[in-house]
Amino acid sequence: MGRSITIDDLYALKFVSRPRISPDGQRLAYVETTIDEQKHEYHSAIWVASLQDGQARRFTSGTANAHSPDWSPDGRWLAFVSERVGEDLSKDPAVQKKQGKGKPQIWILPTDGGEAQQLTFMPHGAASPVWSPDGTQVAFNAPVGPEDEETVEGKALPKVRVIDRLWYRLDGVGFIHERRSHLFLINRTGGEVQQLTDGDWDDGEAVWSPDGTQIAFTSNHNEDRWQHPGDDIYLLTLQNNDLRCLTDSQLGCSSLAWSPDGQTLAFLAAPKIHASGQLRLYRIAADARQSAPICLTSKFIGAFADWTNSDIGDEHLAPAPIWSADGKTLYAIATYRGASHVFALSSQEENVEPPVFTPGEVHVRDLSADHTAQTFALLVGGATQPQEIFVQSSAANSELRRVTHANDVLINELSLSTPEPITYAGADGWEIEGWIMKPHNFDPAQKYPLVVEIHGGPNTGYGYGFFHEMQLLTAQGYVVFYCNPRGSLGYGYEFADAVRNAWGEKDSIDIMLGMDEVIRRGSIDEQRLAVTGGSYGGFMTNWLVGHSDRFKVAITDRCVSNMASMFGSSDVGWDLASDVLGTTPWENLETYMQHSPIAYVQNIHTPLLIIHSEQDLRCNIEQAEQLFAALKWLGREVKFIRFEGQSHGLSRGGHPKLRQIRLQHILDWFAAYLQ
Repeated sequence: MGRSITIDDLYALKFVSRPRISPDGQRLAYVETTIDEQKHEYHSAIWVASLQDGQARRFTSGTANAHSPDWSPDGRWLAFVSERVGEDLSKDPAVQKKQGKGKPQIWILPTDGGEAQQLTFMPHGAASPVWSPDGTQVAFNAPVGPEDEETVEGKALPKVRVIDRLWYRLDGVGFIHERRSHLFLINRTGGEVQQLTDGDWDDGEAVWSPDGTQIAFTSNHNEDRWQHPGDDIYLLTLQNNDLRCLTDSQLGCSSLAWSPDGQTLAFLAAPKIHASGQLRLYRIAADARQSAPICLTSKFIGAFADWTNSDIGDEHLAPAPIWSADGKTLYAIATYRGASHVFALSSQEENVEPPVFTPGEVHVRDLSADHTAQTFALLVGGATQPQEIFVQSSAANSELRRVTHANDVLINELSLSTPEPITYAGADGWEIEGWIMKPHNFDPAQKYPLVVEIHGGPNTGYGYGFFHEMQLLTAQGYVVFYCNPRGSLGYGYEFADAVRNAWGEKDSIDIMLGMDEVIRRGSIDEQRLAVTGGSYGGFMTNWLVGHSDRFKVAITDRCVSNMASMFGSSDVGWDLASDVLGTTPWENLETYMQHSPIAYVQNIHTPLLIIHSEQDLRCNIEQAEQLFAALKWLGREVKFIRFEGQSHGLSRGGHPKLRQIRLQHILDWFAAYLQ
C-alpha cells in the first residue's frame, strides 16, 4: 500500500510532451518539463532516446527552455525553439533588440554531436520550424509588426493601444492586434530570411509538399476574419509565388497533411458556425483551384483532436493526420466516449466505426510517425498514469511499447484512485457517461462526502485523463463524481450541440441525475455534498447553487456569471451571439439574463469559494467580481481568491507555486464544511 498523494507532489511530476520520431524510426526526440523547487519555474529540455535499447539522454543543455523539436529528413539535424542567447548576437543593445534577444528563436543541433547554432534572429521571435524535404531549408512562423516602445531612462513608456478590430486579445497571450503571424524561409546554413506571406491576417501550420515545390498553410483572408475566426487552406508555389485558396471559407481548417503522392491534403475541420467543437476528418485535391472538400467522418460520433481534460497539460492538441505509405489509411486522434484514441481511417470512404489503433482506457494527446509510417510515437496517459511516450508498429494487432519512465518513481510511491465508469439516464432519458473515484481505503459500510466535478467547455470531456486535483480529493477521504453531460464531445454532434441556446437547462439535470445515481449506489452522506468546476464548469456550479440548496459547499473557478457582460469582456465573448445564445444582449437581454447565474444570485445560500485569475481573458475576472459583490451585499457566506498575473489555464499550466496555493484553498474550503 503506497502513500497518499499530496499538494507538494505537483513539483515532483515530470511533464513529457511533443514526441517526434526520427525519419528512420530509430530515435525519438521529446520534451521533458520539470519544476524548479527553488525558483518555482518550469524548465523544459529536449531529450533523445534510442528505440533500440530505450536509453535516453538530455539533448539540449543550459537553463534556457527548449521545445518544439523537428528532425531533418536525413536525421542529421534537429531544429528546436529556445530563448537562449547565441554567440552571434551583436554587442550593441539597439541591434540586439532588432535581433530578438531574449525572444524564442529557432536553433539547429547536429544529432551526432556538436554545438547548437542559432538559425533565426527575428525581432519578435520565431516558432514552428518545419524542414524542407531535401533538408536544405527550414520554414517557420514569426510575428510581424511594430517593435516594442522605446524606453526613457531604462523604463518602458506606457502603451497606447489603438484598437480597430473585434478580436484583439487572446487568453494566455495578451494583446494581439498590432502583430500578424507570417511564414518565413531560411537556409539550414543561415543567412538572409525570406518572407513568404504578408497581409493583415495570420498565416500558420506550414507543411511542405513531398516534392518540396509547394507549401500548404492555413489563413483567413475574409473581411469578417476578426468576427468569425476559422482558416481556409492556401497553397503557395515557391518557384513563382503563385498563391491559391483551396477551400471556400465555410469551414475552419487545421492540421494539414500531404498524401505521399502529393495529390491530396488531409485535414481537420468544422463549420465556422454551430460547430460545437465537432472536428471532422476531410480530404481535398491539391491540384484544383477550389475543389470541394470531402468529409470522411460525417457519421462517426468521435470528435477529432484530443478533447479529454487533464490538469497536467494546458492544451487540447490537434496533431495532423498521418498517411500510410500507400495512401489508403489515415491515422488521427479523436475523442470517443471518455477516451482519446488514435483511429485508423480510410482515406477514400466514409468512416462510421473506424478501427481503434490504440485500444483501452487511454488518453492519447499527440503522435508522430517515421518516414514510412511503420512506427508511431504516441503521448499516452491514463487516469492513474501521467503522460509518457510509447511506440507502436502499424502492423495489425501491434501493442504499445513504453519508451519513457519519467514519473515511475513518484507513481510507484502512491496509492491512486482508479475511476469506475457508470452510465445512467439523464434528461429525456439520454444515456450519460460518468465516473466515480473513491478513496484508496474505501469502506462501503461508511458514509463519505461527495464532490461533484464539472468540466469546462462545454465542448470538451472528462474521461481517462490524469487529474492531480481529483486524486488529491480522494486522498482527503472524498468520493469524487464527474460526468459528461450533454454538450460534451465524444458522443456525436447532436449530443455536443444540445446545449446551444440552452446552457443550464438540461445539462444541469444530467449532472444532478448522475449525482443521484451515485447516492443510490450507497456509501454517500447526503448531508455532505459539494460541487465545483472551472470555466463552463464554474458557470454550472453557479447555476446549480442558484437553483438548488442540496449542496453543503461549493467552489467556482474561472467562472461565468453574467452572459451579457461576457459578450464584451471575454477575448471571444462575441461568440455567444453566433454559437451559444443566437442573439446579442441589446437585441434580447432577457435571453442573456435567463441563462446567467447572476440573475439567480438571491437564491444562493450555499457557502461559495470563488477562484479567479486576474489576467483571465477568456472568462474575465469581472465575472467573479460581480458574483462576489452580489453575494457580499446579500450577506451570504463567500470568499474570493484572486491570482495575480495568471490566465485562464492556471490550474493546469499556471505558475507552479500559485497552483499549489490554489489547491490548498480548495482543500481548506471543503474541509471546513465536509470533514
